Amino acid sequence: MRDLVEPGWLGPRFVQGFQASVSEERTEAWVRSQVQVALARAQKEEGSLRDRVPRELIAPVRQLASRPYQPDRILVRAILDHRAMHKLLRQVLMETLTEFGRSLKPAAQQAPRGSKKRSTFGSLMGAAQDMATAVGGVMEKQVEGKVREFVDGAIFRSLDLTVDKLCADDFVPDFAEWRAGIVDNLLAVDFEKYLNEVEKLDPDGLVSELSAILRGLAAWEGLGDQVESLLQAVVDEAGESRLRDFLEGSGLEEEWRPQLEEFLVVRAKDFVSTPAFESWLSDLEG
Repeated sequence: MRDLVEPGWLGPRFVQGFQASVSEERTEAWVRSQVQVALARAQKEEGSLRDRVPRELIAPVRQLASRPYQPDRILVRAILDHRAMHKLLRQVLMETLTEFGRSLKPAAQQAPRGSKKRSTFGSLMGAAQDMATAVGGVMEKQVEGKVREFVDGAIFRSLDLTVDKLCADDFVPDFAEWRAGIVDNLLAVDFEKYLNEVEKLDPDGLVSELSAILRGLAAWEGLGDQVESLLQAVVDEAGESRLRDFLEGSGLEEEWRPQLEEFLVVRAKDFVSTPAFESWLSDLEG
């Protein structure tokens, strides 16, 4: 490995090539055009995503998605504890509790009225019903404010409960089943829907923003040192081992070597049979 990779030589040249590529406007324009070509090609596709994905891949991907996993509380909170999530929880709780409160009308308000000719007791009941209706109207106006006050105080508790449930031991199987269900549902969606979502992201703008990120990385003063340090760490770890030592036990050499040898032999024969090689060899011999 040391004979193949020299970090002090390779690192700076890699950085120079990277910086030149990301600073070139033609590169960004080329990437943008390739994205548009890919989108135009994809627009001709029909059917669901399942129709586009090889069937042999679906089962392994589903198995991967359903592997048991218990997320860390700190990570989950870092994702959920944001103003947007607070707003979402507040609106869901507000609408749900408000509708529930409005459904709790006094029973007397819903009782059927009697005939116009009432006894003294009937008159009292009618008055009670009218009063209940009036009180119910006032309560309906007040319930939203009470619910809002309650929700504002309970929003952080709701977030704590959400984090607790997502990270609980007994939720791991449900979470795994949910992820597998996501795979099934996404495979069933028409391919056209995904294209619509891509268009919402504004592909041209997305390319520009990604290019800005790469330019920011290229402008980082410590990029060269970081790349060289990483290469040096790889070389030091490999030591005096060869590529064959690295691949030992993987089965890759046994599978790929015959095909690679065949490929090189065919290409070498094509090369040595060219007039240019014949002329070069004649000059060498003469």
